[in-house]
Amino acid sequence: MSINSNNVIWIRGAGEIGSAVAISLFKSGFNILLSEINPPLAIRRTVTFSDAIVDSETSVMGIHSKHMEIDQYENGNQSSFIPLLLDTPDEILTLSPKIVIDARMIKTYNEDFRDWADLFVGYGPGFSTYSNCHVCIETMRGHYLGKLVTDGTTKMDTGVPGALGGESSRRVIYAKNMGTIIWHCTIGDMVEEGQCLGSINNTIPIKAPFSGMVRGLIHPSVSMTPGLKVADIDPRGADIDYNQLSDKARSLGRAGLEAVLIYLNNHS
Repeated sequence: MSINSNNVIWIRGAGEIGSAVAISLFKSGFNILLSEINPPLAIRRTVTFSDAIVDSETSVMGIHSKHMEIDQYENGNQSSFIPLLLDTPDEILTLSPKIVIDARMIKTYNEDFRDWADLFVGYGPGFSTYSNCHVCIETMRGHYLGKLVTDGTTKMDTGVPGALGGESSRRVIYAKNMGTIIWHCTIGDMVEEGQCLGSINNTIPIKAPFSGMVRGLIHPSVSMTPGLKVADIDPRGADIDYNQLSDKARSLGRAGLEAVLIYLNNHS
C-alpha cells in the first residue's frame, strides 16, 4: 500500500484527535475517510469535522469535509475533501480498509479489532496490543504523549482532564439534567466567572466556572443526559487560537501519521 494507493485508511471518530489525524494524513496525500456518530459529541467544534454529520459539511484549518452516504463514497471522487460517513462498521468494512485508526476515545472496548485491517491503531485508554489492536498511542499529557506502543497498553484513564492555565477538572462543564440545550454564547467568546453560557430546557442555567475563553460547546442537536461533557472554558483566554488544533491534538495527529508510515515502510 503506497501513499497514493486507492486503498483506504479509515479513521473512526471525527472529534479533535480524529480530525487531527485526518488532517495529517490528508495533507500527506493518503486516501482517507472519517466516520462519526449522529449526533456527534465533540465540543471543540471549530477544530473537528464531526459537525458535517448534522450540517452536511464543514471546514477545519482550510480543509473541507463532506457528509456522504457509503454509495456516494464508492462512486465519487473525494480528492479535494475528506469524506465523512456515518459510523456503521459493518458497512464501512465492506470497503476493505487496509488501515483502521480508532480515535473515538471512548476508553472501554469489548471487541478485538485486529482482524478488521492489516493495521489497526487505537488511541488512548482501553487499547492494548495484547487484546484489541496492533499499535496503540498514548494520549495522556506528559513525557509520553504521542508515544507509539507496539508491545503493551496505554495508560489507564484518570478521569481528570489535563491542566490548562492552572485549571483542570473545573474547565470542563458537564450536563446535570436531561433535556435540550440552548447556547447564549459561541466558541471563541470571552466570558466572566458566573456568566450564563446557556440553559437546558430554557430553565436550568449553565454558568462559567471562571473567566476565560469558550473553547468548546456541544452541538445543540445533542440531547442532554446527566454527566455529558457539554462545554470547555480555557483560563488562558485570548492567548489561545480556538480555530487551531491544540498542541496535544497536533502531536497525536502526527503520531498517527508516524504509525502509518512505519507500517508502510515495513510492508513495502
